Amino acid sequence: MTKHLKWEAPEFEYHPKDKSWFLIPGAVAVVLFIWSALTGNLLFAMLIVLAFFSFLIYAFKKPTLIRIAITSQGIKINRSLYEYENLDSFWIFYDPDRIKELSLKSKKTIMPYIKVSLGEENPVKVRRALVKYIPEKKQEESFIDNLSRNLRF
Repeated sequence: MTKHLKWEAPEFEYHPKDKSWFLIPGAVAVVLFIWSALTGNLLFAMLIVLAFFSFLIYAFKKPTLIRIAITSQGIKINRSLYEYENLDSFWIFYDPDRIKELSLKSKKTIMPYIKVSLGEENPVKVRRALVKYIPEKKQEESFIDNLSRNLRF
């Protein structure tokens, strides 16, 4: 397996959050919890509590560094190898002040997109290495990705 390019990057972009960032989600959770308790819907009340704690855990989670390598067989992300035969295409989302991300479109329906931060890697070098193996096809940024980036989640 020949490695053409390798780099390390955080698994996601982390944004420090102060107490004011939690006010609106906390208020929504409290209102929904009170409403569900008043209507006797205890299952929904438990779901609200579980959802809010999941939200808190994810909000405070710090990213770990992942290792990415473009090889002759596929793209290796940590210990997982995504072979080119299982990938449909790639696209690099690049806006110097906002986003620097490699998006791989998989042929699998369960996990259609694999997104990886480019970290400090040059997007032009990544494109040159990948275009030899899989086609480059423009992708649109998903609503959820856009929303979480704008909310600094």
